[in-house]
Amino acid sequence: MSSDEKNFVKIAGVLVNPEIFTRPYSCDVEKYGCKSMCCYRSCIVPPDEAKRIEAHLDEIVAYLSPENREAVKKNGSILANCSSQCPTGCVIHEDEARAIRRNFGGQDFRCVLLFNNDCSLIYTNKEGLRYCSVHTFAMEKGMTWEEFKFADCVQYPLSFYTREDGTRVMSIQDTPYLNHIPCMKQPAGDPMYKSLKKTIETFLGKEFYKELTAVADKKSTK
Repeated sequence: MSSDEKNFVKIAGVLVNPEIFTRPYSCDVEKYGCKSMCCYRSCIVPPDEAKRIEAHLDEIVAYLSPENREAVKKNGSILANCSSQCPTGCVIHEDEARAIRRNFGGQDFRCVLLFNNDCSLIYTNKEGLRYCSVHTFAMEKGMTWEEFKFADCVQYPLSFYTREDGTRVMSIQDTPYLNHIPCMKQPAGDPMYKSLKKTIETFLGKEFYKELTAVADKKSTK
């Protein structure tokens, strides 16, 4: 067990960072006025996720500005060519790379295409708010967006991974270079285990979430 896992609690076989029971979190673009700044560099995507999104590409890019739409279509994929997007080498912060590498194991993954130094899949609505076209598409189609969208996006600010000994872990991404983001700098709302219920269920299942809430209820009565 690593030093950062020594205070974790085991719930239904999963090592859990106990901070999720007390640390507030809410993703509210309108409240924070953050303009989706956590999406500034896009996200990291393995091939199978890219194929799932690209199966609906025409409908997804319809939300984008003409410039972004053209950039994606000209690229031929939502994924970037690493050598041209990052000619001097990968700029992914190691904290984030580790989080997604743990999730996908040995799979290859690449960043989503950037356009004008921003995620190419972000659009601005009539109110001037910036949103993810993949997220909006999923919601408007009645999908569970946590099950459709890129895992790198969905899991943030949590981190789900499996240790070498097979033990599953649920922790929190404490990424220094993202600490200026309003939702992390000024956390508000319900504790993470409540506000991120569907994310937790997506990665670890509904039965696990029941066990998690049972532990939370016991803690609250002490």
